[in-house]
Amino acid sequence: MEDAHQTLAKTGGDHIVKSVARTCETLVYFDEVRRPLSVVEVSKKLGYPQSSTSALLKSMVSLGFLTHDARNKNYFPTERVPLLGSWMNPDLFGEGIIQRLLKAIAQRTQHVVVLGTKNGDEAEYVQVIRPKKSPIHHISLGTRRPLGTSGVGRVLMSRFSDEEVCRLLRKINAYRAPDKPAVDVKAFVASLAETRAKGYYLSTDQVVKGAGLISMPFPSHQSSRLFAVGVGATTDVIQRSENEIVRIMREEIVRHLGKKGHDPRVC
Repeated sequence: MEDAHQTLAKTGGDHIVKSVARTCETLVYFDEVRRPLSVVEVSKKLGYPQSSTSALLKSMVSLGFLTHDARNKNYFPTERVPLLGSWMNPDLFGEGIIQRLLKAIAQRTQHVVVLGTKNGDEAEYVQVIRPKKSPIHHISLGTRRPLGTSGVGRVLMSRFSDEEVCRLLRKINAYRAPDKPAVDVKAFVASLAETRAKGYYLSTDQVVKGAGLISMPFPSHQSSRLFAVGVGATTDVIQRSENEIVRIMREEIVRHLGKKGHDPRVC
């Protein structure tokens, strides 16, 4: 499973201020486990020295972002944390319509459900709902995937014009790491026609062998940003249940978002 520490490390390296990275990683870890944590647990999970972890958590308490339970020797986020970004898009946080939509899809499919958006040259998971018995563990909040080689990335790219896709892929190819293969721009653009026509994309064994994801774009009128919803399961399950999962996703999008302004390519 790619955790918060690995995700942040990959996206910034030496250019990220260490104290800022540790603060963000700690908050993301709390979001993943959703329970009080001790200094030892945070230190062990994120790989920080225990003394530094203790100082960090105490500082976050002083700043009002964590509370400290002296009896049980653990920490937990305060209400200030979820309130920080709630003003940006109420539907994406708390119990807004998007959150209810994602939960409905997860409940009906009993599979992992993600909400992804474009972040620079990558697709980032900004919401993740994981049923308790799901065998899919490589997907976590904040996980990033390449736009050109992931299912969510492809669906997000399908909302751009071919000219915009070409420009973006050429940029990605130009700045890719030496060990990363270049995206075949011509083939990628040609294949987007099928994705747009179907309104979704099924990817299997692309990121993790034995796992697959069905990705579908949200109606464009919902936000100025582009979003895609994905349902993840093992490869055999995702292939066997493709039609049923797609039907559920479409039904819930219509039920929660309504038909007004509805994009026919989505459902």
